[in-house]
Amino acid sequence: MKILITGSNGMLGTDLVDLFKSKKISLYPNLEVIEAPHGVLDITLEDNVLDFISTHAPDIIVNCAAFTNVDKCETEREAAFNVNALGPKYIAAAAKKCGARIIHISTDFVFDGNGNRPYKEDDPTCPLSEYGMTKLEGEKNIPRHCDSYLIVRTSWLFGHHGTNFAAKMVELAEHNKELSVVTDETGSPTYTADLAGALLALIEQKCEGIVNVSNDGSCSRYEWAKYIFETTGYEIKINPIKSSEYKRPAKVPLNSTLDCQKLTTITGMRMRSWKEAVASYLKEQ
Repeated sequence: MKILITGSNGMLGTDLVDLFKSKKISLYPNLEVIEAPHGVLDITLEDNVLDFISTHAPDIIVNCAAFTNVDKCETEREAAFNVNALGPKYIAAAAKKCGARIIHISTDFVFDGNGNRPYKEDDPTCPLSEYGMTKLEGEKNIPRHCDSYLIVRTSWLFGHHGTNFAAKMVELAEHNKELSVVTDETGSPTYTADLAGALLALIEQKCEGIVNVSNDGSCSRYEWAKYIFETTGYEIKINPIKSSEYKRPAKVPLNSTLDCQKLTTITGMRMRSWKEAVASYLKEQ
């Protein structure tokens, strides 16, 4: 059994590689993990994608490669489209050709965030940003070009192997006594180590379609920052502001919370709370 992981040196990809190499998958006891970081596989090059996947002939492809800098996507639109929309298309087409199943990582940013409840998998999509639009196009390209697929939407990722909000707050706290953080953006912080575990469970269940995965519960960016500083012991003043006061190139959804009941129904697992996940992350840091 072969699992190929694109973007394997990224925040989620690294955790997936570590998990798959350290834990036996019950259905696949003889598992080979094929790492494909950007330096090895550029998913925007169609011929390279086809050659690489055909050569390695994986049974499952987990696509973690993405252009995730939301603000840069506004100014580097062609690059964002190539990675987030065309890359999944090329991977899906190559997967179909070699009979592989594709698991594609997507985002809460495919929604506009105007809803007053957590988003379900079948809720209408309406992205506000270039990032959200390119990720949605990538989602659409998967079933167009591959018969066996799973799309996993997640939100507000943090982990040990990449830039993220939690790490940034700790860094800022070391050099500042006062910060301003928005109060009207709400979502579910999701630890990449926990997301990797959920992906493993979904793989074992041979799940297909679209599934939301995030840590349980939700909070505002302000509440998240406050919990980080309380947990780490930093004494810092946090000024609550509205997102309209925080000028940035991209427009982001105010409500990013995902309904993960489908994950529980399929796998029997319930993700731990975002507070437990953040506390674990900070302790390990």
